[in-house]
Amino acid sequence: MGHKEREETISTFWEKNKIFEKSVEQRPKNKQYVFYDGPPFATGTPHYGHILGLTSKDVFPRFWTMKGFRVERRWGWDCHGLPIENIAEKELGIKEKKQIEEMGIEKFNEFCRSKVLSFAKEWKKTITRMGKWIEFDNAYKTMDPEYMETIWYLFKKLYEDKLIYEGKKVLLYCPRCETPLATSEIAMDNSYKDITEKTAIAKFKIKNEKDTYLLAWTTTPWTLIGNVALAINPILQYVKIKQNKEQYILAKDRLQEIKEKYEIVEQIKGDKLIKKEYEPLYVVPSDKKGHHIVDGGNEVTAAEGTGIVHMALYGEFDYRMIKKYDLPIVQHVNTQGKLHQGPKEWQGLWFKKADEKVLQDLEKRNLLYKSESYMHPYPFCYRCETPLFYNALDAWFVDIQKVKEKILKKNKDINWHPEHIKEGRFKYILENAPDWCISRNRFWATAIPVWKCTKCPELVVIGSVKELAEKALEKVPKELDLHKHVVDKIHLKCMKCKGTMNRIPEVMDCWFESGSMPYAAKHYPFENKEWFKENFPADFISEYIAQTRTWFYYMHVLGVLLFDKPSFKHVVVTGTILASDGSKMSKSKGNYPDPSVIFDKYGADALRCYLMLSPLMKAEDINFNEETLKEVYRKMIMLTENVKSFYELYGKENVVLDNSSSDHILDKWIVSKTNTTITEITTAMESYDTVTSTSTLMQFIDEISTWYIRRSRDRFKFEDKKEKQKAIQTLGYVLHTLAKLMAPIAPFIAEDIQQCLRKENKKLAESIHLESWPVADIKKMSKQLNKEMQQVRDIVSKALETREKAKIPIRQILAKIEIQGINLDKVYLPLIAEEVNVKEVVQKKGETFTIILDTKITPELMKEGMVRELIRIVNGYRKAQGMNIDDRIQLVISMEENLTAFEEELKQKVGAKTLTWIKKGEKIVGYSLVKKEQIKEKEVEIAFKKC
Repeated sequence: MGHKEREETISTFWEKNKIFEKSVEQRPKNKQYVFYDGPPFATGTPHYGHILGLTSKDVFPRFWTMKGFRVERRWGWDCHGLPIENIAEKELGIKEKKQIEEMGIEKFNEFCRSKVLSFAKEWKKTITRMGKWIEFDNAYKTMDPEYMETIWYLFKKLYEDKLIYEGKKVLLYCPRCETPLATSEIAMDNSYKDITEKTAIAKFKIKNEKDTYLLAWTTTPWTLIGNVALAINPILQYVKIKQNKEQYILAKDRLQEIKEKYEIVEQIKGDKLIKKEYEPLYVVPSDKKGHHIVDGGNEVTAAEGTGIVHMALYGEFDYRMIKKYDLPIVQHVNTQGKLHQGPKEWQGLWFKKADEKVLQDLEKRNLLYKSESYMHPYPFCYRCETPLFYNALDAWFVDIQKVKEKILKKNKDINWHPEHIKEGRFKYILENAPDWCISRNRFWATAIPVWKCTKCPELVVIGSVKELAEKALEKVPKELDLHKHVVDKIHLKCMKCKGTMNRIPEVMDCWFESGSMPYAAKHYPFENKEWFKENFPADFISEYIAQTRTWFYYMHVLGVLLFDKPSFKHVVVTGTILASDGSKMSKSKGNYPDPSVIFDKYGADALRCYLMLSPLMKAEDINFNEETLKEVYRKMIMLTENVKSFYELYGKENVVLDNSSSDHILDKWIVSKTNTTITEITTAMESYDTVTSTSTLMQFIDEISTWYIRRSRDRFKFEDKKEKQKAIQTLGYVLHTLAKLMAPIAPFIAEDIQQCLRKENKKLAESIHLESWPVADIKKMSKQLNKEMQQVRDIVSKALETREKAKIPIRQILAKIEIQGINLDKVYLPLIAEEVNVKEVVQKKGETFTIILDTKITPELMKEGMVRELIRIVNGYRKAQGMNIDDRIQLVISMEENLTAFEEELKQKVGAKTLTWIKKGEKIVGYSLVKKEQIKEKEVEIAFKKC
């Protein structure tokens, strides 16, 4: 059975027997391990980034379940915001916001609702295929009325705590979507693009000074139309220079901007320029005050430009200065990103296209000193890819500055994996966080629960459907949809002036919704109040590194603001998977293999192990490498399958998985290694370190397969049933423990082993995932034994290297190996002799570890080497014929060399009941299978048949 068929069969077994449900139900309710599964958008099929997150969020819940905790896992969907609206707009052919208003908000919102779960089936298919366990069909959705009601409650609580306010700020703004966006949304997946644009050094003529100009640089010439002031640094040194018939003022340190020859007329301290008036480049109706120079403080530098900053409404620094000096508000670009002030012929022009017009106009009027091409990162809408601009907007904000010290302090209570994120990236994000704009001028999201009076300044914040019903003029149903198109129809009576109160038009930022998941998914505080009290914060969350700016950040902020504690105790941060060439994975470019093809080719377990072993789990990026995946598949999955197959071959009658009865050195060693491995993997998993746990697993699998089984193979064939049973029981114990240790990371092959063992041992749990995590038996752990066996393996490794250099195949037996510098117990010497294929192992004293392999091949050794070759060839034929280990054969060999002295050994090793030697050239009669081979450059004829 191939990987695909086996894993699909196991998935069916889990589903049919409700193994996931049992794994939760069998754990006590008072021993919760709380896990939050962040809600994705179902706006596309899952890619490798999703699979990475899904794996990380499956591994640890499985582990803690086996540790005896009740780990409830419920899927969730992000349903609101631009990701869904953008899909709806494309399908409806909508190009701008007013078209939505024309078609009707209700119709648009209901269309959005129908698109929310477009790819849910594809997600479920991937989740099932990769072995993730989650309560999928009962998923919470951010568009559920219960979820949205909690959002209202949280908004009101924060408002009452004076942590939400309405204000005007300069925000990143999308003119196509006509809504502000958070900087974090753009920075999350780096929606900045490097673009090349024309800059301008404009000439601002100083009043009452003949032909004297202030030079100011800008990367956005279109903003010059709305210029209201120029800012300087009072402590910078400025110069007035003369060039041709004009004089220019700029920072002394920026004289490199001046082209051609010039003469310095005067040096001027910055503060002497303050309040100087200049003539505006453009006259706009909303600007009725004079233009002058203001003190911009240390934010004005001579690092680039001219040391003089042109100020318009469209910048954060500019807006602060405008408010500080009571400068006019000149908003010459409308909400659609089109000019509506300035020269009449430019009215209605797209703001980015205005750059060229401004440059041409200034040059024509001799007000452009120079213009150059300039490459710089520019923000674009993360959904519709429209160029953004900073715009001064009225919006609703969470007051981050008021609580910044608290959110920084509470970060110390979080266990970050990797740890450097805590004091590095996340701390930096917290330190530099602006107030959080939580309102959007859109449609498909939770309506902000604020009603304002049409006659007086009174406003009311509503915190529940019940409260709305009590205060509404209209009848409110108990099951109320809290979307904009519904609640906008509900009005309140103003208790101050008896006027009518209307709901404000804005809706919630969808990140406020997803950040509220710990509470809203439980419909807190309307339900599950006691459960929440006992089980908040979560024990564990995991997402990729960009979520430090969004989901991690917003959950942390809300947890601290609402409950004075972080929202999670442990957070595993993953890196980003790139295409093999280091570029971003792109479906349109086809620069990565389809995950479904990888699942079918290597199996889900192999991909899970590859991801959990990679630097991704240390928040580092990697290029997807199928060759590395193939190596992980070979070392972990194939070797484990070989171990299981070997056990199946010999362990059919074994009903005891025992680790206590055998005193054989190999059994004692593998039991010690098993218990050591339990300790190491448990420590790693409890530390949320899958890299160490997976690499330790890989090493353990190698030790079982390439050392324990390899060196014990003959013991499983012993006629001594007692000794054989000891080996089988020990391997059964080791294999079962391996299955438990693999269960969280490679759940399919772990289950396959469990079902193999259950055939003869019905006392085992129905599923490996219903077993308890193994506990190490300290009494059976021996550091000395582990160390000595490792020394044996090191000796073997060096000896095999010597063989390879001498070009002597391993099947050619040699006389002896001499070991110096290590004094091993005699019990290990036969292991070395067998593995290195020597007749004698000699130990001698020495100061340094050295091995000397006798590579001389005598005629007698040559014959023994030929016997080994014969054994290999015959057993190869047996396997090709599909023979079982117990099948006996009649063997005939024709060759020049006389190997009759090795007849008994040969018969035993190939399962021959009879062995007949015939002279070379004699015809072999009565055998259908006759093969000719070359051994030591000599022809050999072999024939055999089943007895």
